[in-house]
Amino acid sequence: MNGKTRNQPELSQRQHQILKLLQAGKVNKEVAQELGIGLGTVKQHLVAIFKKLNVSNRAMAVSHGMEMLHEQESRESVLPMADLLECRPCVVLSIALPEDASQLATKLMYGSLAAMASANDAVFLARNGNAGDVIFGIQRVTEYDLAIAVQTARAVYDDLQAMDAGIAGTLRGCMTAGVAFASMKRFGGWTGEAIASVAIATARELLNDVQPGQFAFDPTALDLIELFGIGGMQQVSPTMRLPELKNLHWTGSRRAYHLVGRDDELGQLYAALTEAAKGHGKLFVVEGEMGMGKSRLCDAIAKLCLKHEGDVSFCRSLPSVLGNCLYDTVKGVECSVEQAAVSLRAEPVRFPDLVVVDDFHLLTQDQQILLSAAGAEAVGKGKLVIFSGRRGIRENAARQTGTNAFGMISLRRLSAHSVQVLVRDALGKGAIDGRASKVQRIASAAAGVPLFAVGLARHHDAEQLALPLRVAITARLDSLHLDHHLLREVAKNAVGTSLAEAAANLGEDAAALCNQVEHAIAAGVLAYSADGWLSFTHPLLRRAIGNLAME
Repeated sequence: MNGKTRNQPELSQRQHQILKLLQAGKVNKEVAQELGIGLGTVKQHLVAIFKKLNVSNRAMAVSHGMEMLHEQESRESVLPMADLLECRPCVVLSIALPEDASQLATKLMYGSLAAMASANDAVFLARNGNAGDVIFGIQRVTEYDLAIAVQTARAVYDDLQAMDAGIAGTLRGCMTAGVAFASMKRFGGWTGEAIASVAIATARELLNDVQPGQFAFDPTALDLIELFGIGGMQQVSPTMRLPELKNLHWTGSRRAYHLVGRDDELGQLYAALTEAAKGHGKLFVVEGEMGMGKSRLCDAIAKLCLKHEGDVSFCRSLPSVLGNCLYDTVKGVECSVEQAAVSLRAEPVRFPDLVVVDDFHLLTQDQQILLSAAGAEAVGKGKLVIFSGRRGIRENAARQTGTNAFGMISLRRLSAHSVQVLVRDALGKGAIDGRASKVQRIASAAAGVPLFAVGLARHHDAEQLALPLRVAITARLDSLHLDHHLLREVAKNAVGTSLAEAAANLGEDAAALCNQVEHAIAAGVLAYSADGWLSFTHPLLRRAIGNLAME
């Protein structure tokens, strides 16, 4: 828009009021109560609002309505509201005590929720009726928001249990997942000015049906649990008793699909495994960007080792918010980095002896150095050691071994043929209209990234980018602290833009903006084409940032 206003639909004063309550996450019943009108009247107004805004659901109404209201209230902004609001994946935790609960119990519940929200960059909303919501993903999206939300619910229950077991038994909660429209700072983080999400209303409606002592997950949250690395949270069901939340453990495991397009890499590891069977150890570093199949490759060599009656130790690193320790996938227990180092240094019982530490990049620098040193000793004892993670983990391996004489595998994008094979596998054998063309379309959109191929295939009928992919992409972008205004400007044009044009549209000096462009290029998000056009390195990045529909 660049300073120009466009014709906006005229909403009545009542419709303005209802739209603002929708933005606050109010459900129809709450809107009716707050305005003193009937539930049927609210529904009639919603139909009229949807028609005037030319939208089909509450989420779209909130998004378009927030832009419209902002333009009506503040014409002087340089950037339009579309450039200030971001569509972000979020997880909403709603918890409540009975309305007749004691003031002490309610205060303790609110205090626990607020403390956990503050510790995890979440947004806490206290509301009437002894209830509260915590929204994860507004300040910063992580791949572990669902696991952190479960931890938060457990913490509140444990605090109440310590005070009075009877009161703890009256607590009820639920979790939903979806998208939120939030006003964001230029380099990330919520401005505190605006936030709206249908997921909030969904959580509040779901909470009304949850019985005391129970906890519920909505279908979207369950989908995220299954498809995005939380499959290791054991025994997840739509409804469970609150005390059972302590049985949910993050293991980092994902839904398994056939390993395709990695024959050469698997061949290198298998050759090393064959040597390890003779007691000739070696260290391998497997690196690759998000979703390139590092864990799947490690799983494959672990299975081959077991097939040869060897010993396997396979640990996944957990993020700092979940304890910064390891999860032993063989024993099914968490262990410390120090325990893993002792295991690495232990004498082999039989050969081949394989030790894998996956998601190595999640460990602190000191922890990486500790395991690298132990890994060097393990190699001397004849073990095959594999450290797998994102870029940058090879330095510690080189530092501790004193040499670069270790195997290095860098996973690149898959070929078009391999992606098509993976898509067919993920689609399954059920009847799908236009299967052949759908395989081609998904493979093209995935552009060589296995995680994207699987995610798109699992939601092949979705018009918008599936929530698990939104989480994966947004979490990665949030960790890079890039210029959000720049990224959205580049996302506006499918063929890219020039630096001069981007600077002009943002009202900035091209030389000053150049630093932010170089930062995004170094992070692997943007790139210059041969003719000097600036565009995204992957088409799904553009779709996620621009909130674009799938083609």
